[in-house]
Amino acid sequence: MTPINKKILILPIILIISLIFSYYFGEDTLGGAKHDYLQQVKFILSFSENFFDTFKNFGIGELQARNSPVFSIGTAFLINLGLDLELFRYLNCLIILPLIYFFYKCLEFKFENISYETKIILVSVLLLSPTIRSLIIWPYPLIYALLFFLISIFFYLKFNYCKNEKGKIYYVMLNIFFLAISSYFSPNFALFSIFFFYKFFKYFKLSGNLIIIIFFNILLAFPAIYFAIIKEFYFLKMGVTGVDLNSKLNFTNKIVLISTIIFFYFLPFISIKKKLIIDKFKLNKNLIFLIIFISLNIFFFNYDNQTAGPGRTGGGIFFHLSQLLFSNSLLVFCIFTIFVYMVFAYELINLNNIIIFFILIIYNAQYSIYHKYFDPLIYFILLFLIDFNNKKIQINLKNLSYKYILLYLSFLFISFFKNSIIN
Repeated sequence: MTPINKKILILPIILIISLIFSYYFGEDTLGGAKHDYLQQVKFILSFSENFFDTFKNFGIGELQARNSPVFSIGTAFLINLGLDLELFRYLNCLIILPLIYFFYKCLEFKFENISYETKIILVSVLLLSPTIRSLIIWPYPLIYALLFFLISIFFYLKFNYCKNEKGKIYYVMLNIFFLAISSYFSPNFALFSIFFFYKFFKYFKLSGNLIIIIFFNILLAFPAIYFAIIKEFYFLKMGVTGVDLNSKLNFTNKIVLISTIIFFYFLPFISIKKKLIIDKFKLNKNLIFLIIFISLNIFFFNYDNQTAGPGRTGGGIFFHLSQLLFSNSLLVFCIFTIFVYMVFAYELINLNNIIIFFILIIYNAQYSIYHKYFDPLIYFILLFLIDFNNKKIQINLKNLSYKYILLYLSFLFISFFKNSIIN
C-alpha cells in the first residue's frame, strides 16, 4: 500500500486561507459578482418587506430578473427571522464545505484507483475557480445551483455502481430530487434532466420503474412550470440593447462560442499524437461533413462585438482574447475548428456526448454568453459525465490534476487583471 503524503493538504489549506483574505478585500474575479449580489439584495429586501406584492410583480419592471425567486425568498425568510445580511454573507462562505465533500466523493465513485494526492489536487482546483471564489464572497443563486447539481451527479454515479435494483431506483429518485432543487435556484439546470432521463431509460427500458421516474419528474417540475407560465417566462425576455431578433435566434453564435469555452476546460485532456492527427486528416465523408459543419457555423456567426466586445463580459475567454489581439473573431474561429477536429480525432462523437453538447448550447438561453455559467460546470461534466470509452484518449489522472491546477491558476490570474487588460 502506497503511503499517503499528508503534505499535499498544504495546497487546499493555502487556498482556503486565500479565500479569507479575498473576503476581506472583496474579491470579484468574475467582474460582476458584486453587482449581481447587490441586485439580489434588492429582491431580498423587497420580499422581506412585502412578500405578496413582490411575488406578484417578480420579473416585471424594477423586479426584472433572469433568476428564479427561490434564493431571494429563502434569504428574505432568514432576514425576517433576524439574520443580518452581512452575517448571511459570512455564512454563505460555508457552502465551500459541501462542494468540496461531494466533489471528493464523486471522484471516489468515478475513479476507483485514484490516489489520495490526486483527489486533493483535483478538489483544490475548485478553490481556484473564479466563479466559486467570487460567489462565495458575493452570494448568488448560481453557486447553490452548482452545489445541488453536483449532488445530483453524486447520486447518478451511485446509481451507476449500485448492483441492487431497489438501490438503483432509490438513487434515481435522489438524483431527480437534487437536480430539481438545483433547477429551482437556476432554471437552466433543468435541461440536464434530458441527459439523466436518457441514462435511466437505457437501463430501465419501458417499465414500471420508468413510469415512476417520469411521474416523479413531472411532480417536482410542475410548480416551476406553473410559475414560469403565469409569469410568461420572464427569464427569457430580458433583452440585449442593440441586438436584432435574427442575431438573438442565431444558434451558430452559441455553437461557436460555447465550443471555445468547452475547449478551454478540455485543454488538460489533450495529448497531441502526430499519428492520430494525421490518420484522421484524410478526405472521407466524415471529414467533408466536419468541414461543412465548421464552415456553416463560421459563415453565419455574427456575435455583436459592440454588445459583448472588449470591456464587456460576454463571449468567453477566447472571444475577448481574439478581440484584443486581432479586433475580430479570427482566434475564435481557429479554436472552434481545432475543438471540432479534436472531438472527431478522439472519437468523442457518441449519443452520450451529443446530448451533453446539445444541453450546453441551449443551457445558455439568453443572447449574451457568459463564461461564469460554465465554470466549474464543464469541469464537473468532463470528469463525471462525458463518455471517454475509446482508446484514442488515455486519461492519466495524476497528470490531469497537475494540468488543471496550472490551467485554473492561469485563469484566476487573468481574471484578477482582466479589467485592466481588456479596457
